[in-house]
Amino acid sequence: MPQVQSESSSESAVQPLLQQFQLLFYISKIAGILPQDLEKFRTKNVLEKSRNGMVYMLAMLIVYVLLYNVLIYSFGEEDRTLKASQSTLTFVIGLFLTYIGLIMMGTDQLTALRNQGRIGELYERIRQVDERLYREKCVVDNSHIGGRIRFMLIMTFLFELSILLATYIKLVDYTQWMSVLWIVSAIPTFINTLDKIWFAVSLYALKERFEAINQTLEELVATHEKFKRWLCGDQETSSRALDSSQPPEYDSNLEYLYKELGGLDMGSLKGSGRNKVAPVSHSMNSFGESIEASDKAMHQAPPISVNMAHESELSNAAKVEEKLNNLCQVHDEICEIGKAMNELWSYPILSLMAYGFLIFTAQLYFLYCATQFQSIPSLFRSAKNPFITVIALSYTSGKCVYLIYLSWKTSLASKRTGISLHKCGVVADDNLLFEIVNHLSLKLLNHSVDFSACGFFTLDMETLYGVSGGITSYLIILIQFNLAAQQAKEAIQTFNSLNDTASLVGAATEMDNVSSTLYDLVTTTMLTPTG
Repeated sequence: MPQVQSESSSESAVQPLLQQFQLLFYISKIAGILPQDLEKFRTKNVLEKSRNGMVYMLAMLIVYVLLYNVLIYSFGEEDRTLKASQSTLTFVIGLFLTYIGLIMMGTDQLTALRNQGRIGELYERIRQVDERLYREKCVVDNSHIGGRIRFMLIMTFLFELSILLATYIKLVDYTQWMSVLWIVSAIPTFINTLDKIWFAVSLYALKERFEAINQTLEELVATHEKFKRWLCGDQETSSRALDSSQPPEYDSNLEYLYKELGGLDMGSLKGSGRNKVAPVSHSMNSFGESIEASDKAMHQAPPISVNMAHESELSNAAKVEEKLNNLCQVHDEICEIGKAMNELWSYPILSLMAYGFLIFTAQLYFLYCATQFQSIPSLFRSAKNPFITVIALSYTSGKCVYLIYLSWKTSLASKRTGISLHKCGVVADDNLLFEIVNHLSLKLLNHSVDFSACGFFTLDMETLYGVSGGITSYLIILIQFNLAAQQAKEAIQTFNSLNDTASLVGAATEMDNVSSTLYDLVTTTMLTPTG
């Protein structure tokens, strides 16, 4: 019965994580990213399947695809003349990257449709983890998650609106009514960002739970160190109190206080055992008894009990074993949740990383083409303005870098638990606790979690370094190909102009030859005698 009451009290005390996702859920539902039931989320804060939500999501996906193709057709007049005016390389890159945003958006929506049941189970497991942590006196505060979500949404709207409006005002002919379709160009990136906010915030929540476990272990270590210092300090204090032959030491900085209290100078206090002025705080012990009265009973008093101070949990290995086992089990459950989360978002993460790599490289390449007064694809006309290019690249790279950084920090937090656990064994210096720590450490070796994009690469800082080097290398290669294509085109134009000049010279020479022949014929005819 008490156990049931404690479980019910923990359920009421733990705040569900999904309660902080309300604003994000409503925006995602309107945009057609999540197919879950709206009424169940509003009343119970749970994600459950919904047939109507699935139909609405598919309808929105079809509408987005149609509008995007209409956008490409409406602004594709420049693309139809691009192949004739520029190299085939620029045309192919523009054609492929025109649809990569649409592919990324479709991957996000179809993946959410496929995993609509598993996502709800994922957040339910997180809620159960919070309850287990609460029973171990490890409370996770979810209140600031909502503020983080609002900040991400504000930054998303700022970036999307700044890129959209700046491009529309500076680079689009807004006098035509078809220019309104340029709003559709922001839909794929906006939907992708909303989907990645779900992943980023959920991943941040897992990192906080790892850090809560690590903090609990660190607090056990700190409490035991204070307990050991208290024992050592109490023994030293007791030995000083028993040795009454030593005169009390006085601080020279408090000379004015001694004069006011006792009317004595420091000269009369130093080396004088007869005129001792003890501070008022030392005239009584902690129980309010006079020191003189307690000195008589000092030899009859029992040894100082450990319970007079806050007892450390690590001082009792049998008692702390259950807590360490529970924390390690919760750690294992969080790692399994992280692996399940990585599996749910593996394809969207892969599509985002591919999109970020290609768009970052292509945007810089088209910026170079714009500086050389070359034509670029219509949907990449933002590359004509360096300021808009910087905003667009910051927006795209910020999403990729933040997800990689957060995945790396979460993985490090999961691996740091073993270090914190070993600190407990070191500070306790107990053979039984050492055996417990070594046994649990073997389990923690298999509990670490690493995040990857469908297994192709791990989301860590080493990958970020490799991607940066790849972007630089491919950008240089593209520029070299562009230079070679332009040189070849100039050579062909020069050759054609030389051929035209040679043809004109040849035609003029032939005319001179014809004229000379006619002249000779006429001259010969006139000079020949008749008869």
